[in-house]
Amino acid sequence: MKKKFIAFLTAAVLMLALVLPAGCGIFESFLSDSSTPYDVAVERGETGSRESWLASLETPSSEFRRAFEEAKADGSFTGTYFEFLQELGVQTGDRIQSSLFSVVNIFAYFESSAGKKYYSTGSGVFYALDTESGDALIVTNYHIVYNAGSTGREQIAHISDSITLTLYGESMQKRPIKAEYVGGAMMYDIAVLEVKGSDYLKASEGTVYAHPIVAADSDSVCAGERVYAIGNADGEGMSVTEGVLSVIAEYIDITAADEKTKIEDLLVMRTDAAVNHGNSGGGLFNAQGELIGIVNARDESDGIRSFGYALPANISLAIAQNIIDNCKADERNRGAAVPRLGVTSRVEDAHSVFDEETGKAYIEQKIVVDAIEYNSAADLAGLREGDTLISAELSSTRGGEEYTRLVYLTMLHKLPAFLFEVRRGDTLTLTVSRNGETMDIVFEFTESSDFRLLD
Repeated sequence: MKKKFIAFLTAAVLMLALVLPAGCGIFESFLSDSSTPYDVAVERGETGSRESWLASLETPSSEFRRAFEEAKADGSFTGTYFEFLQELGVQTGDRIQSSLFSVVNIFAYFESSAGKKYYSTGSGVFYALDTESGDALIVTNYHIVYNAGSTGREQIAHISDSITLTLYGESMQKRPIKAEYVGGAMMYDIAVLEVKGSDYLKASEGTVYAHPIVAADSDSVCAGERVYAIGNADGEGMSVTEGVLSVIAEYIDITAADEKTKIEDLLVMRTDAAVNHGNSGGGLFNAQGELIGIVNARDESDGIRSFGYALPANISLAIAQNIIDNCKADERNRGAAVPRLGVTSRVEDAHSVFDEETGKAYIEQKIVVDAIEYNSAADLAGLREGDTLISAELSSTRGGEEYTRLVYLTMLHKLPAFLFEVRRGDTLTLTVSRNGETMDIVFEFTESSDFRLLD
């Protein structure tokens, strides 16, 4: 494929322009007023909930909404508007509305050696959330929370000094959520943040609506599928854009967050949904509101334009979980750990099929071992150049129970993604075809030296 220049979508690192003057009585008085229009309405006699009051302010803008209001008024329908639309067979955006609350705005602050303050903006998604404890894990892009230090000589390349999150529609001044960096994998542009004991995230009288993402199988998406990008575009707050999935899987070259290292063949999916700087780390969702990718870049080359890119959910969330487990196992770690197989593979052939029952087109690739590092785990286990990869099976004991997982290697990216699921003590079995005969190549990962660290 023709290589393109791909740009990360973080808003540029900027010098802080807002200075909060101390002792300004007028300014303090303005900030201390917590009244909202709903609060005033309650003072004036409103007895409904905040949600019902806000809904009552709407003027039905479509024939469907007007029909719903009439049906509700005459008692012929008692469900929600979205249930009403579903009965009519109308496609709705209710699940995308819900997905807004699984995405966060991110503000990463940096301080130079000269004491100057900078910040970058981006997005993230709730990977895990406990509203009783106020704890959360957020997946985002590495390049959002890392400053390469190239915008000024006095800057030093480092992870953000301070990270703040906000929820959809919430004020940075009133409801900031502090987060800490857990770890990341720069060469895959994935980072994990953690929130501990946030009073605002705790489920207090139902005042907060936030929830973790529901992930789809990103290997089951299809070209032409409707998708929605949700993120903090240009650092101005959450926005939703709509498009289709243009390419389900392709490889791009991009410069890493350190602005020096070249990432070659980074696996992404392509969409024509509008993405902008600040969308990085946000979600790419299907029409059911399920996460299929982490938005991270856009095309800024000549030729084909107006496309954005997302890291497929299967591999990006596998990397995130690997980071979490690796850092939990050893607090000195700040990245992912993958098995040292010492093998590279290539696509030798590919073809597509169409299944009438599902109405979907499928691509199947023939994946062949291209090269094996001498004396590596793959070499010692008996894998050979030219072997066709058929499947990968993981077996282990986790939490006292036997665990197995089997993946058929029908596309090039499936084995690298699968390797992020391997942990110390696991057994990996690669089934290959060699000269028309199938055989199993077994790997045992018993030592920490069997893994290489990615940070």
